[in-house]
Amino acid sequence: MARRPRTKQKRHRFGVPREIILLKGQNDVWPYRFAGDDSGGCGKVTMPSGAVVDDVQAAVVTPLADLARTLHGCEIDVTWSVLTPDSWVGEVAPRQ
Repeated sequence: MARRPRTKQKRHRFGVPREIILLKGQNDVWPYRFAGDDSGGCGKVTMPSGAVVDDVQAAVVTPLADLARTLHGCEIDVTWSVLTPDSWVGEVAPRQ
């Protein structure tokens, strides 16, 4: 039986996040999206719907900061602002 030649799989290239959009939680799940220079992604944080927004924002930033530290060797700072009453936007900047 003939086999197909093995091909190398492309690894996803994740850039440093530049922006995070966090949506208000429903059913104990807070969804978020992040965008970088050459990539993006989404995720969710499992916290109560009535959780303090600052705690949820910290829970979102922690894995993204770990990703930036591990893949790019840099630390990030996030400045949050209200986008709508039920969503927030975080501007991400490399720590100087």
